[in-house]
Amino acid sequence: MRAEVVSVGTELLLGQIVDTNAAYLARVLSDLGISLYRRTTVGDNMERLVAALRQALADADVVITIGGLGPTMDDITRDGLAEAMGDTLHTDPEIAERLRQFFTSRGMTVLESNLRQALVPAHGRAIDNPNGTAPGLLFEKESKIGIALPGPPNEFIPMVDNHVVPYLRQKTGNVGTIRSLVLRIAGMGESQVEDKVKDLMLDSNPTVAPYAKVGEVHLRVTAKADTAEEADRMIAARAALVRARLGEAIYGENDDPLEKAVVAVLKEHGKTVATAESCTGGLVAQRITDISGSSAVFLGGVVAYSNAAKTAFVGVPAEMIARVGAVSPEVAQALAEGARSRFGADYGIGITGIAGPEGGTPEKPVGLVYIGIAYPGGCEVDKSNYIGSRQIVRYRASQTALNMLRLRALREG
Repeated sequence: MRAEVVSVGTELLLGQIVDTNAAYLARVLSDLGISLYRRTTVGDNMERLVAALRQALADADVVITIGGLGPTMDDITRDGLAEAMGDTLHTDPEIAERLRQFFTSRGMTVLESNLRQALVPAHGRAIDNPNGTAPGLLFEKESKIGIALPGPPNEFIPMVDNHVVPYLRQKTGNVGTIRSLVLRIAGMGESQVEDKVKDLMLDSNPTVAPYAKVGEVHLRVTAKADTAEEADRMIAARAALVRARLGEAIYGENDDPLEKAVVAVLKEHGKTVATAESCTGGLVAQRITDISGSSAVFLGGVVAYSNAAKTAFVGVPAEMIARVGAVSPEVAQALAEGARSRFGADYGIGITGIAGPEGGTPEKPVGLVYIGIAYPGGCEVDKSNYIGSRQIVRYRASQTALNMLRLRALREG
């Protein structure tokens, strides 16, 4: 079975709302073994909506719309889907009465527009919505299925889970499932990752596909099988091959961020860390402390933004700053060693750089960042030249610092 999702609403096209519903539905369809052929977003325009729905119905077996089921003039989905499917709508008296009781009980006038939500297809039925006034709609005509769902997530998600999933599972006859695992990689670029696994990317089942993210790369391993257990076994076998090639570069899976992996490895080895940050403004400390249980490994941090703060709070010699400049490998090392010493931590992180967009010179351009990791017996310093906005430079620097710490802790045990 092939599906298409059509999200309806001009606010989506304007970027005023992020379409998390479509992403949720994509995962559900994958679990059901239904191939999502295409995702389309259409504004509140009847002509364009009907055209998009007709194209979707021509290409897919089931078309699921999201949004546009309210009572106002711009809620055009039920009419658009009926027209695209060659169906008609009529008023369901039970739903109409329920709407009247709902508004009357709240002291509200029942408008004729409110009763538009009682319209249901001649070839289909309503889908119960216990969390809102707009029921969903199910169209079934000439081997095609249309499912219309409301946009608010608190209404949409329960309707998908409790009604759409059982219905589609019955239609597909449990023909299989599509499962995925995301391997998260730090310290390697997308082309480097691809080069190491490119032969694995040629297979059709399971598939391996890379995605570049800010400061890391994701590899998605996807398998289609008769059962979830079988798909998971296929994924595990393929992921094992990937792990053998990428090793420590893989830090986590699915939604787990790098900071979670850092806290986990520090906990495992009974180690602690402290930070002294300049251009990142405390971002590394924030990311670590976002993780529950980080108090067991994070002792404290300093945002030493000015040169005076670097000297007064971390102990960076003023003479050193005057001689080599605040953005230098020497100062990064001094920040890392100062953080480690003053907090009594096993590891110290020191970061200094130029996040931009101002402050760069030909010798020290915007994006130049030095990161130091102090440890018992030494200090490792990394020099990076990041590109991107101020926020991107800062995030990439925090990503590098966390990965340096993770690898250091892994190797020292």
